[in-house]
Amino acid sequence: MGTEGAPDADPRAAVARAIDRREKREIRHRWKVAAVLAAAVFVADQITKSIIRATMVLGEDIPVIPNLFAITRVRNEGIAFSLFPGRQGLIATLTIVALGVIALALMRLVGRNTWIAAGAGLLFGGSLGNLVDRLLHGGVTDFLDLTRWPAFNIADIGITCGAALVVFGLLRDADRDPET
Repeated sequence: MGTEGAPDADPRAAVARAIDRREKREIRHRWKVAAVLAAAVFVADQITKSIIRATMVLGEDIPVIPNLFAITRVRNEGIAFSLFPGRQGLIATLTIVALGVIALALMRLVGRNTWIAAGAGLLFGGSLGNLVDRLLHGGVTDFLDLTRWPAFNIADIGITCGAALVVFGLLRDADRDPET
């Protein structure tokens, strides 16, 4: 009778507390994944762009695989695929608003699964990398040039892969049995 009031006397309550602790650990881990990937994409993006700006003149082209891939320094003053060129103030403002909306939406989603967390980190790090370019340099430095595609950069890769991972994570989460 003396153990009935003990915290672990009810096995269901003990299991519920253990599940809650595990879920909190998993969510913390997912936030760490998101933060590490965001930082990695942002840093890699900024370093590569700095190297390109320091070693190449605008328009310079270094063929890597002839007729397929080159390193070409381009300054994108628009958004994706150079849309809306010359409107840096508007684009920067829209990017800041979009980052805020993305951050709010992803804050609710990151805890769902690691795919979403990874995607959120890549998406946020890439968006931040391009925003910094717009604010500090008046346009985004692009340099990865697949000859039949507009030039892009590490941030763009992070944004694209991040968005794909978020969608994959949401689809994967939707496929789960709600009873599990």
